[in-house]
Amino acid sequence: MAARLSRTPGKISALRSALEELSGDGVLGVSVSFFSPDEIATLIREVSRLPMRKAKSRVGAAGREVHQDFDICFPAPRQGVLNDLAGLLETCVAEVEDESHSSFLDGPLHLNDLAVQHYPKNSRGIGVHRDALRYRRLVFIITLAGQSRFYLCEDRDGSGAVAIDDSPGMLTILSAPGFRGREGEASRPLHFVSDVTGGRLSIGLREDTKLTT
Repeated sequence: MAARLSRTPGKISALRSALEELSGDGVLGVSVSFFSPDEIATLIREVSRLPMRKAKSRVGAAGREVHQDFDICFPAPRQGVLNDLAGLLETCVAEVEDESHSSFLDGPLHLNDLAVQHYPKNSRGIGVHRDALRYRRLVFIITLAGQSRFYLCEDRDGSGAVAIDDSPGMLTILSAPGFRGREGEASRPLHFVSDVTGGRLSIGLREDTKLTT
C-alpha cells in the first residue's frame, strides 16, 4: 500500500525553521529534511506514470539563453498524490503563518503550477536562470531520485556557486516575490543543476499568478 503524505508536528517544525532561515539577509534558498523514504517512494510511483516530453534544448532571450537537458511533464496535473503533496505544503505553510508573530508571505499560498522533470544519466542539467516574476511567495523543489547537484549562484556565469542539499527526502525552498516583502530580481535566486552523474527525477511546485486555478 502506498504511504500517505502526512502532516506531522515534525514537518511543521522543520518548515518553520526553514522559513526563518530563508528570512535572513541575503538568503534566497534553503533545504530541510522533510519526507520519509516511504513518502518519496509513493511520489516516484505516481510521477513515473506521467507522460513526459523532451524539453527545449535552449530557452531565454539572446545573451541570457539557458540550456536544458531533461524530459518534462508540464503542466503536471494536480491530482492524486500530487494533489496531496501540494495540499500538504499549503497546509503546513498556513499553519506556520498562523503561529508566527509576523507573516512570511503577502497572502495565502496556492500551488497551481506543478512540473516533473527527469534528467538522464550524465545530463548537462539546466543552466543558470531565475524563475519568472509571475511565480510568487515560495518555490518548492523535491528531488525524488538520482545523483546531481543543485546550486545557487551570484551571476549568470555561475560565480560563487553554493550547493544546496536537495537529495531525496529533502525539501528545497526558494524565495520568490511576496516573501518577506521581497520583490523583483532581488527576491529570486539564480540557480542551476549540474553534475547529473546518476540521473535526476524532481518535482517543482509554484504559484503562478497568471493562472486562475
